[in-house]
Amino acid sequence: MSATLSKRQRVEAALSGQELDRVPVAAWGHLLPAEIDPEALAAASLAFFREYDWDWLKVNPRASLFAEGWGSEFDFQDYRGVLPRFVANPHDPIDWSRLEPARIDNPVWAAHLELLRSIKRGIGGAPFVQTVFSPASVLAYLAGRPTDHSQAGAGKNHAETLLRLVRTQPAAAHHALGVIADSLAALAVASVEAGADGIFFAITRLARPDGFTEAEFQTFGKPYDFKVLNAVAGARFNILHSCGSNTYWKAIQDYPVRALNWASVGQGNPDVASARAISSLALIGGIDELGVLQHGTPEQVRAATLQALAQGGREKFLLAPGCSLDPSVPAANIRAFREAVN
Repeated sequence: MSATLSKRQRVEAALSGQELDRVPVAAWGHLLPAEIDPEALAAASLAFFREYDWDWLKVNPRASLFAEGWGSEFDFQDYRGVLPRFVANPHDPIDWSRLEPARIDNPVWAAHLELLRSIKRGIGGAPFVQTVFSPASVLAYLAGRPTDHSQAGAGKNHAETLLRLVRTQPAAAHHALGVIADSLAALAVASVEAGADGIFFAITRLARPDGFTEAEFQTFGKPYDFKVLNAVAGARFNILHSCGSNTYWKAIQDYPVRALNWASVGQGNPDVASARAISSLALIGGIDELGVLQHGTPEQVRAATLQALAQGGREKFLLAPGCSLDPSVPAANIRAFREAVN
């Protein structure tokens, strides 16, 4: 048995394939209504981190944060699930061939960077990562005009609008993606400078058959993703999150990150054991956020967690859900998940 490690030491050991005292564990989700206000979100994030004694913190901003950098407006008094209602863009229709960069000091992003500084001051040396959406994910948000802001309704609108843009105006889409990538790269660098140990880079339901085709992903996704990730290549804890079911698993193995997070249970993706045979990255996952965590009993959560730990082993494995926890996940289930790791 190795000596007890600090949270930072434990995460670094897991990422590097070194000896562990135990597998690191964390979970995350939208903290409503705190996410509306940066100071409240900083406090709620630290409280959630401490309540469950996680090994690292994934900062989970509101989903609209990146589109807000270009002036998109949302009604934060009208949420459906975890999505606020879209209100307007300042310049509609947007000429995508003339899209300009978002300023890193725009009020929304500047406030979020201050949030990261607050977390750095309060987290006690443990590692944390800043969420950054992929450029294509942000373009989908900017282009979409959902009338239904449920996750299913908005997601369908965003994907359809993005795909129509890249298929009918490819040159304009390339320009917009380049501008967005440059802006997100600057935000990622500023996030690390503010104290984050890396970024949680999220491809939101686009690297799969009901999003981009594989050829479109190679053309309109990866080159711009790499631009953001390469800007923070020196960070210690960059994570790629490939969101959703049936993802293009093999196409994401060369991303310049240290770890990969994905839905490994019941969603048409490789499970942890299969992933181990394919990927050289540290693996973050193992527990089903849509199934047992949300709908099971604490006893079932504990059993699933122990099974995930047995499957993941103790080398380059960090236990976590495959995506954000729904706000309806019972606290008793989160507690059972955490307490099964010792």
